[in-house]
Amino acid sequence: MDVAQLILIEGMIGSGKTTTATRVGDWLAGQGVNARVFFEGADDHPIRTEAEDRLRAAAGLQSPRPPGSAADGSPSVYADDQWRRLAQRCLRDQQTIILEGSFLQNSVMPAFIDDAPPRAVDEIFARIQRQAAPAEPLLVYLRPADIGAAIARVHRTRGEPWSSGNLAFVENSPWARRRNLQGQDAVVKLYEAWEPVVTQLYSRYRFPKITVTDPQDDWQGTLARICAAVRP
Repeated sequence: MDVAQLILIEGMIGSGKTTTATRVGDWLAGQGVNARVFFEGADDHPIRTEAEDRLRAAAGLQSPRPPGSAADGSPSVYADDQWRRLAQRCLRDQQTIILEGSFLQNSVMPAFIDDAPPRAVDEIFARIQRQAAPAEPLLVYLRPADIGAAIARVHRTRGEPWSSGNLAFVENSPWARRRNLQGQDAVVKLYEAWEPVVTQLYSRYRFPKITVTDPQDDWQGTLARICAAVRP
């Protein structure tokens, strides 16, 4: 079955993005759909973001450059038109591509973490939405009912060195430094402040979208909702 679509699985850390993306990809494959899931940090990921490159560098991982990108790490490496090329790829190859965290989490939120003004955050969101428009991407936003509990759970599950790295990343961010926040409390406060911003951005999203609260409480129901929204 040929279905050309872009599916964006978004949400804060610990919201269930990886499991959701995996399950949607498996379901599509079972339907005979030509589908591909790209997880955060994949070496052949079609969308390169500065935020992921920072995290990979901090972890001592080499970040491969996509074909044709600037070798010196200039802004063109992260240009918005990579989203347009991805949308065209979906249509050209009649392929459904599922991205985990590339839009809001790793492209828009970094400006918020850098304490950019709201207008700058809005502009990044709008530019990417315009570039991805040809594929009419389905946005799936995963939202925990209890942000603090979700963060505690993901830190406990992933353990070290991820946990310390995440705390250091947030503590050293302009957003946290300006507010003198440290430790896990800084991460909780960051996402509590980010959620209202996401709510506003979500309201302006022009393509199909659904919000799921705590998908881990009902994976079967979550999958049913998402699959019902996938373009036939």
